Amino acid sequence: MKCICNFRYAQSRKGGAHFPDVRGLLRYVQFRGDRDGYRPGRHNRWIDGGLGASYPQILARLDQLSPGNRDAYCFSVVISPDPEAMANVDGDPYERFVETIQDAMEEWEAWRLDNDPRPQAGRIEYSFVVHRPEREYGEQMHAHLILPAATEHPATRDKTPLYNYRPHVEAFKEITGRHLDRAFELERERDEPELEKKRELELDPGREAEELEGVLPEREIGFVLSLER
Repeated sequence: MKCICNFRYAQSRKGGAHFPDVRGLLRYVQFRGDRDGYRPGRHNRWIDGGLGASYPQILARLDQLSPGNRDAYCFSVVISPDPEAMANVDGDPYERFVETIQDAMEEWEAWRLDNDPRPQAGRIEYSFVVHRPEREYGEQMHAHLILPAATEHPATRDKTPLYNYRPHVEAFKEITGRHLDRAFELERERDEPELEKKRELELDPGREAEELEGVLPEREIGFVLSLER
């Protein structure tokens, strides 16, 4: 599934070139009205991956982690899947979308353990909110994911900067897109014709040779079948 993953960061609590005022961004994410008529105080929409379940908690945790990175205060990632593809999904896609982001974060963290030259001191904490605004082309479900600029060892409190260079961003995009395909069964739909043919061949091994006859010379048929084994 096509998906936009837009990474931005703030140099300090006051913001930076990508977005001003981190506190204002967190308040907007938490309290933005959507089609469900969400208003402050009604309920909390944050999915807490360790960073916090409300904007004051998240801001306090960002303050605690920010000394571990002299170049950034936090990251904001907008994850926006193709609305046309989402519109073709049966039922409400919200729960699967939430699980997709959680699964993608887990795999991305594992990928970083293998690819970052300096291992992270602790797990990557995060929190996100899903918005569902109505556009002229339909619903534009998307998530606002907040990442700190450092990780922290739970016992020693040692901190490691969490940098997001191009390879990290590209890996996140690839992982997220793959998990979206899986969550909404797009991989299965795309591979169905080939899987069906494979099942038929398993039931009738002689069929492949019959299909190849008249397409390839006889001496090449045996060569192809030997490769398939």
